[in-house]
Amino acid sequence: MILTMRTVAMAAVVISGFAASGNLLAATCITTAIVYEASGQFGSTILAGKDNYELSGEPFSISIDACEGRAPTKTGSDYAEYSDLVFKATVKSRLLTTTTMLSTDQTTFTLAVPATGYDTVQLTGSVNLEGTTINITANIALPLHTFTTTSIGAFPSAAIVTAKSQFTYSAGPWQASHAYVDNQEILDPSGNAQEVTTGGTSGATAPRWNETVGGTTTDGTVVWACVGPYVPTKLSVIGNAVGKAEAPSAKTSVRLHTDAVQVITAHADGTQSVRPIETAPLDPGASTDKTMLQFYASGVRDASEVHVQIAGQEVPVVYAGPAGHFPGLDEVTVEVPRSLSGMGESDVVLTADGESASPVRIHVQ
Repeated sequence: MILTMRTVAMAAVVISGFAASGNLLAATCITTAIVYEASGQFGSTILAGKDNYELSGEPFSISIDACEGRAPTKTGSDYAEYSDLVFKATVKSRLLTTTTMLSTDQTTFTLAVPATGYDTVQLTGSVNLEGTTINITANIALPLHTFTTTSIGAFPSAAIVTAKSQFTYSAGPWQASHAYVDNQEILDPSGNAQEVTTGGTSGATAPRWNETVGGTTTDGTVVWACVGPYVPTKLSVIGNAVGKAEAPSAKTSVRLHTDAVQVITAHADGTQSVRPIETAPLDPGASTDKTMLQFYASGVRDASEVHVQIAGQEVPVVYAGPAGHFPGLDEVTVEVPRSLSGMGESDVVLTADGESASPVRIHVQ
């Protein structure tokens, strides 16, 4: 078997938002932290679509972290929906055994407690895998009365009702000036799957898609073939789920977190690109670009003086304060001077009001 970039990337996929442990989440919650966990394996029979990433029959683990008392973004008579919760998961592929770390905060979490049937937990979101967007949905059915409220709260371990539970993943839309490899798929505007037959880099603008099954489209140096109407992949879910409660921490120390670090590049034409730092080494960019690093942190919001050093060099702090998505969690964004180019493995050190956090190591290209 020839191992393409896509094959290596999907060896074992780790989908993570701010990949906080329960203890770390407890430090950011004023109230009790709740960690929802589900683990087990996907069914060996593919319910719909093509299992391109070979997840069927393989183990998985999912966790969603939230603070008790968090207000929902939408409610109904028997459900409540929450947005931007801390989410992480490990989904293993049969292709290889290495792992790829991903991050996302584009997550919606729904708790439903109907009068009859099954209690349900639903997770939907988009993750970026090696620069490619993949959409996921997990529907977990549990015995009725496993939890009695749609508020964020703990519940005891329960067996997942496999016949009523599904995990779905699907390709994302086409991306401009993007590197594609053989066999990758995207969803075109008409709902067709377009598959790469010749890898390369896509054009700056979307091509006019050939929507005839088997018909080809040339896009920059990429050649696509129309597969026909796209069918998302659906797998059954076997395992258990639980909602765990963890007490809040009495004190939040100064800390720079290693998870979900984002590289933000502001281009001269006014556009901006954002990617997880795990996908490639940090490159301060062209002379016309402005490169920034965004970290999650603790113990920063009330500090009167915040400093950050990279490889021993003081760098400009663009923002230091509360994180917008996660109550109780802080955020630090710094500019990366072009003078740091070529530094290689470098320590990032955060200091708030004289207290320094443990360094975080990055690679500067």
